[in-house]
Amino acid sequence: MITYCSKLCAQADWAAHKVVCGKLRTANAGALAAHESQGGRKQDFNQKIRDAKKNSASVPGLTTEVQLLAWAARSENPVIYMVTFPDDIDGSKTQITIMPRRLWDDDPCFLDNYFSDSDAFRFRLRELFGQSSFDTNTSFACFTKMNHQGKRTFGTLTQVGFNDEAISGAAIIEALTAATRAEDIADAFAWIEKVCQASKAQEMMQYIRDRATMVHDSFTPRDSVPIPSRALNNEVTITMMSRMGLECKIRLTGLRGNASLNGKEGVIRGQDSVCEERWKARMDDGTYVSVKAGNFVRIGRGNYKRISP
Repeated sequence: MITYCSKLCAQADWAAHKVVCGKLRTANAGALAAHESQGGRKQDFNQKIRDAKKNSASVPGLTTEVQLLAWAARSENPVIYMVTFPDDIDGSKTQITIMPRRLWDDDPCFLDNYFSDSDAFRFRLRELFGQSSFDTNTSFACFTKMNHQGKRTFGTLTQVGFNDEAISGAAIIEALTAATRAEDIADAFAWIEKVCQASKAQEMMQYIRDRATMVHDSFTPRDSVPIPSRALNNEVTITMMSRMGLECKIRLTGLRGNASLNGKEGVIRGQDSVCEERWKARMDDGTYVSVKAGNFVRIGRGNYKRISP
């Protein structure tokens, strides 16, 4: 139930761990019983837990979404509560709830809605957050529950380290959509070079340079950083968010021919295949529009969601 780097560390932690060990054994036995009652074999139980974690990690943007939600709420000592389903290939059914400490620790009844043994779970959280090595600026707590046919099969509580690529990427995106500064485009290029393989990074950066020259009338020599503009910054933002598996929420603005659309909100769904200058956006009412990058602003600052199917 608990992973240690060595036998020595396990022995060193035993004095504290033995208090909660019995409750963890009971919880594990209950999860195993539920697994077997649904036709599962005992010998497959641990593999099923590993498969559940693997499936969650494979959903595009899900890990990044969880990371950024936890980062935004880190001052509140939150637990990220995530419910997954075995048949949910694209993550559309996955549910994510942020539980700040003022709820999971101070409210004695709050966890009753989520756990059959809420006292044991609260004790485990206090133990985790009370460790001297636990730092909310470097890691967070995440509880993943697997549901099968509407019934809980099992759940796992893990300490997850923050991913610097996701955190720094989000900070650059916020800067790109708040102002038009050359250093923000330069930071975006540096981020692309860091997170992508060399050939892919060069391809992405050259694509941005080409867009700056051909679409936004800003000639950009090879190996240089383009001059920023709201439209170009929007396109760099879309490129970064797409790489992170995150949707880009926008509000239309500055339209003249279709002025009635100004103020409407939606998400970018990719470049328009008919007109290379435009982007296709799915509006909140389900309609689609084709719009230039200069005619929308990104909204939902600090609120990131994975790209929906």
